[in-house]
Amino acid sequence: MTTHDIVLLPITVADLPTLFTFEQDSVANQMADFPPRERAAFFQHWQHNILGVPDNLAMGIWLDGMLIGSVLSWHKPQDNKAIEGRLIGYWIDRRYWGQGIATQALQLFFPLLPQVPLFAYIASHNVGSLALIKRYGFVKVPLTDEQRQDLPQSLQLYQRNAPL
Repeated sequence: MTTHDIVLLPITVADLPTLFTFEQDSVANQMADFPPRERAAFFQHWQHNILGVPDNLAMGIWLDGMLIGSVLSWHKPQDNKAIEGRLIGYWIDRRYWGQGIATQALQLFFPLLPQVPLFAYIASHNVGSLALIKRYGFVKVPLTDEQRQDLPQSLQLYQRNAPL
């Protein structure tokens, strides 16, 4: 794993066009088992559901002055498995996969979060993300029937209880 000098900075509206481009990568969509949004839906989602919610934490991953990804944490009370904690997620520009960027980003991100259970939905075929979250002590937990109906079949839920 190569070590890079990355920094995390709060995501702003000005960052959204770059993040939108990342989400349009069909290989990344397949890896995450996450469909790309249309441009208007993407911007509306980010402005209202991510940036517009004070308890959410949305950080851009920057390398050499360039935005190369994002790492997020949010509370989703309608998710009965994660009601006592927070969900996390990240998206890295595919050009930077396999370089330890996500590992470094999460290492910088976790201290910013409250010490509550953390949850992550990971596609079962996403070997890199599975290895990463397991390295940080996440373990697979069963999905409820309600969660299963709302998710692609490949997504599994992982939980971390202990402080990071």
